[in-house]
Order: sequence, then structure tokens, then C-alpha cells
Amino acid sequence: TALGRGSLSQKVPGRARACTCAEGRSAFLLPLPPLPCSGVAAMKGVNTEGSNTDRMRQHQLTKKNVNQDNLRHEDVDLMVCTDLIDQSRTEALNRLSSSATLVEVLQANPEDKALASDTDQQLLLKVHFKERVNIAGVSVRFSKPPALEEGEDEDTYAKPRLVKLFANKGDMEFSDCDQIEAAAQAVVEGDDEVEAKVICLGHRFQRLDSLVIFVEEAFTAEALRSYINRLSIIGHQAQDYHAVYK
Repeated sequence: TALGRGSLSQKVPGRARACTCAEGRSAFLLPLPPLPCSGVAAMKGVNTEGSNTDRMRQHQLTKKNVNQDNLRHEDVDLMVCTDLIDQSRTEALNRLSSSATLVEVLQANPEDKALASDTDQQLLLKVHFKERVNIAGVSVRFSKPPALEEGEDEDTYAKPRLVKLFANKGDMEFSDCDQIEAAAQAVVEGDDEVEAKVICLGHRFQRLDSLVIFVEEAFTAEALRSYINRLSIIGHQAQDYHAVYK
């Protein structure tokens, strides 16, 4: 039917279009096209809400897993479980030449070989790393003194009493120990104690290229030398923050 000079008017809420003739009488109704669905083409009989929710959940789960992978690490004995300790640069100053080396006591050392000091009670144990590491703890064991040689007696050797840690001071010497503040220390107080443990917290023990363990005093003041059987450094390789561009 021709509308002639009739005017058109829309009533969107009713989703129908009314055609009104010039005389004001309603002629007929025409259906309006469906309203757009937030930019997503809606298909009749298909519910997209569930699939969109599943996609969002999957995205959040993937994002969470990626973040956990970035933060995950395992603290282990750096000598026994990794190749991060640079054995060629690791050394013990004032070590008795007939005693165990620093590398030997960094290893598992089931025979309890003893590393002993030489001219006095002090030992300066310098450990260097191939890559930067984060240190979680240090343990020093002293359960078995060296076998006595001719001219020595039970008072010749004593376990440590005061042990200090210095972070990133790989070039320090004995003369520097009184000038530089220790990052942490342990004091052995009991006669029956056979191990000293230091929990390494804070930024001082993050991203280290070296760690120095200073045995400052022996447990017995009259002892000529101090000794240790095992040095365990617990930690993990530090994350590399340098961006890689492809």
C-alpha cells in the first residue's frame, strides 16, 4: 500500500515501527530489526555468556600459572646441587696446609675431614659464584676435630665461637674485617653445639657474586687453632633482570 505523503514515526521501546497517515490514523505496524548486542553478533538460540565466562576463567588461570612460574625457585645446597660455585677462585686464608681444603668441606664430606686454621684461630673463607645468587642460609658444622699430630694436644684445636658473614666482599683481607660491618653473624654458646646456622634475610643477601665467612674466635680462648668440617651455603640462582629483545 502506498503511503503517499504520510509521515513515519518510531517507538523504539516497543521494538515496532508505526506508520501513521497524514490524517493521523494508524495504518499498520512494521517489525524493527533487533538491537545490536554490545558489538557481538547474536545468533538465535545460541547463548554466548557461558563460553565467554569459560574463556575469561581460562585466561585468569593461565596468567596465574605464568606468575607462579616466574616466582618459583628452590633453595638448595649450592655446592652439592648446582655448579654455581667457582671452585677455581674459592679459597681459605690462614688454612693449615695439611688440613682439608675449602672445596672439600663445601662438598658433602661424609668422612668429616677438618679444615683448620694455621698461625692463629682465625679463618677467612672466600666463596665466589659463577652467576649471581640469592642466599637463604649458611650452616657451619664442627663435629670432629683434626687428628692430633706429634706435639699437639686436646687444646690445640677448638670449634668456632664467633662466625661472621660478609656479602659481595670477595676481595677483602683479614685487615678489613674490623673495618667492614658484617651482614650477619652467629655465636656458638653451648659446649655440645656442633653446628652454627645463620638465616640470611633481606636485600644484603640478594644477587651476590661472593660470600666471605670469617671465623673470628675459637670456642676455647686457649686453643691455638679453630676448625670446621662442613660449610653449607643454601640458596638459588638470582633472576636475570636484563630484558631480552628479539
